Amino acid sequence: MKTGIDFAECALLPKWDKFTYDELDCQAFVEAVLKEIGIRKTNGQFYNWTGSNSMYRNYYSWRGSISDCLNKYGFIPVGAFVYIHKDSGVPDQYKNDTIGNMSHVGIYCGNDVVRDSTRSTKTHRNGVGTRSLEGFTHITLFTGLDYSCNNSYNSNVEKAFNIIDGLRNKLVDLEEIINELRRS
Repeated sequence: MKTGIDFAECALLPKWDKFTYDELDCQAFVEAVLKEIGIRKTNGQFYNWTGSNSMYRNYYSWRGSISDCLNKYGFIPVGAFVYIHKDSGVPDQYKNDTIGNMSHVGIYCGNDVVRDSTRSTKTHRNGVGTRSLEGFTHITLFTGLDYSCNNSYNSNVEKAFNIIDGLRNKLVDLEEIINELRRS
């Protein structure tokens, strides 16, 4: 069985950065990463939810708020699905279950890092990227992943960010060179 760490490490691969939100929204990104590591339903089909609300309500071994998770486990397991809860806008099919509206989903990668797909004018991001856990409120542990070997620290997350930071610095340097060439 694949682990939450396998899932998070796959989510951190730079190959996902090329996808815009229109190509992979938050739900589709999580599904694509599950597919990439070979996670399927018992009937052999790949997961295909109908949004973050459906994800929060189906195929979980544990579900609750971040504080509930910290109280229960002492940490947030790497590879957990993390959600942003909104009080308003609950879809009709979920109005009477009192769970609320999960408006966004991402993959927790350890060290306060979430990998997700979003379109945001605030962050100027359109697609897959990384962000902090801040603002996420709820968690599910997905039934198709093993979280038993998990802890709150994942050294591969740190390695991935060092690589990403190095690439960003090289891109900034390259952009400066191109701008200088254009000026001359």
